[in-house]
Amino acid sequence: MKIFEKIKQLKHLERKRVVILAGGFLILVLWMGNSYFLPWFQKYQLRTHFYKATKELKAVSEEQALKSSEGRCEQLRKSATKLYSVNEIKNEIDKSGRDEKIKLVGKRDSNSREQDTDYLILNIEKKEVELFCFDFMNRLIVEGEGQLEIGFSNFENIEGNALSLKNGKGKIHHNQIRNSTKAGIFANKGEWNIYGNIIKDNLSYGIYGGYESSLNLYENAIENNGGYEVRLLEERQIFD
Repeated sequence: MKIFEKIKQLKHLERKRVVILAGGFLILVLWMGNSYFLPWFQKYQLRTHFYKATKELKAVSEEQALKSSEGRCEQLRKSATKLYSVNEIKNEIDKSGRDEKIKLVGKRDSNSREQDTDYLILNIEKKEVELFCFDFMNRLIVEGEGQLEIGFSNFENIEGNALSLKNGKGKIHHNQIRNSTKAGIFANKGEWNIYGNIIKDNLSYGIYGGYESSLNLYENAIENNGGYEVRLLEERQIFD
């Protein structure tokens, strides 16, 4: 009898070991599966879940966007003490001190075709810059942790991304961004309010937001871009 009881006890212990091992194995499988499945699912969602830009981003028509900026450049030019060409922007920003506010208003029909390079790099580190009513015809690249506002300007027929935001924060509003050979706005990093713009007929994205960018988009007219109208990696959303 004692032998049989010992055999039963051994079998009971073995069953407990099997249950514990099976439970541990299941937890390991679930943990590994989650670490694999979650990134896969997020990538799948980013590829397959599309949203309508008109509804989700409170998009407006081109006519509405034009009306909201009508007459603003005339007002700004009248109130400005000096008007600048595109080619003067970088020098004005570079020679200003830190924490200084720089407000530049563009001359009528001034553009950047006379530049030696096909891009303009602005370093706004520790500065607050406002640019209004310029005609950009070369790539504009913004870098540095500062504040920037670009409004009532034109970005036309640009080779590459029309406006590249590498860092910083601020407002991009009431601009016309058309016919670039890549994206209209390409934001790697930073916090940006983007509104009131017409972004159309660019060969790649209308607006692209990288993983380290936070974009607040509303009341833009975004249409007929070659890639997705808007792609936001941080929010894992695509607008078509």
